[in-house]
Amino acid sequence: MTDLPPQTRATGGRKAAYVVLAVSMITVWEGYQKVGWHDPIDPKGVNTVCYGHIEDVQIGETYTKTQCEEMLASDLPRYEAMVNKCIHVKMPPHRHAAIISFTYNVGGGALCKSSVARKLNAGDVQGGCDALLLYNRANGKVIRGLENRRQAERKYCLMDN
Repeated sequence: MTDLPPQTRATGGRKAAYVVLAVSMITVWEGYQKVGWHDPIDPKGVNTVCYGHIEDVQIGETYTKTQCEEMLASDLPRYEAMVNKCIHVKMPPHRHAAIISFTYNVGGGALCKSSVARKLNAGDVQGGCDALLLYNRANGKVIRGLENRRQAERKYCLMDN
């Protein structure tokens, strides 16, 4: 991880803390689905399995719980790298976990273009965390599950503030 900006690098216990928190948030909000499927709120061609895994998912293909856990473990470093690319300020573990959860849901491109990243990078923690609440829609409609997820992510984002 030496290619990351110094303020976003984490080592030892700090990294372990936000990884555990991020996994906990992702598994709760993504849910567990052992059979590949297409959620109608996702774009056409984006299929999901396990805990929100979307790469090379075939509808109807079945995975074990262990395979799903392995997929999540292999997905997390990619999403952490997206966060580190877009957020250039040091974050406490709870905030880092909330932003990884958010990015896992919306993608790295969306994070980089978001008011969440812009405000956090400007040092406006309250504004950046509050901006999470803006991302509660799919296909132009407010989704209750996304509202609940964003409230939880905001709560974690504001911890240690």
